[in-house]
Amino acid sequence: DARVRGWFLLDSYLPTFFLTGAYLLCIWLGNKFMKDRPPFSLRAHLIVYNLGITLLSLYMLVELILATWEGGYNLQCQNLHSAGEADIRVAKVLWWYYFSKVIEFMDTIFFVLRKKSSQITFLHVYHHATMFNIWWCVLNWIPCGQSFFGPTLNSFIHVLMYSYYGLSVIPSMRKYLWWKKYLTQAQLIQFLLTIVHTLSAAVKPCGFPFGCLMFQSSYMATLVVLFINFYIK
Repeated sequence: DARVRGWFLLDSYLPTFFLTGAYLLCIWLGNKFMKDRPPFSLRAHLIVYNLGITLLSLYMLVELILATWEGGYNLQCQNLHSAGEADIRVAKVLWWYYFSKVIEFMDTIFFVLRKKSSQITFLHVYHHATMFNIWWCVLNWIPCGQSFFGPTLNSFIHVLMYSYYGLSVIPSMRKYLWWKKYLTQAQLIQFLLTIVHTLSAAVKPCGFPFGCLMFQSSYMATLVVLFINFYIK
């Protein structure tokens, strides 16, 4: 998409590819490094990190709502070019959404340093590694229009999730975190709603690429399966 040419990290796939490779390498080497060492506490780091992600997610949520409202986005199906400046505004927020996925690699690095090996599941690594790469593709080819819905829901979920993570580091706050047990349920509802929204554009097309709709639905289906398995366990 010509509108995103020159944006940071987008003109070449290599930075995204190498950052993903470095992420996977850090998990492998980090676990080896920590094998015979005591876990780090990192309480202050976790509070600051989770607060930062919470605020970024809140910004993206509010900005996506305002931008799509300004552009008169159609909830059932929205193409890539009809909203003018509002489409650019959406694309700018979605760039931050893409970039947030590399920041969130730190979730796993903190698990490694704290020796929380049970948290580093296939689901966790698959989700983090694939989202960063998929959103590089989204930003290059479909950076607005129908692409807005999933990140809007996900930003809301991340406000709940990262605020919980940050507060749970403080022992005195744990008894107030009543929404913990609803987080996985909320994530599953998010994925199912995104699939319904994505397929709605296939039922009533508006010019949004059909192949992208099918890929997104298929990818979300893998997350539904993996998260249901996690939820049951």
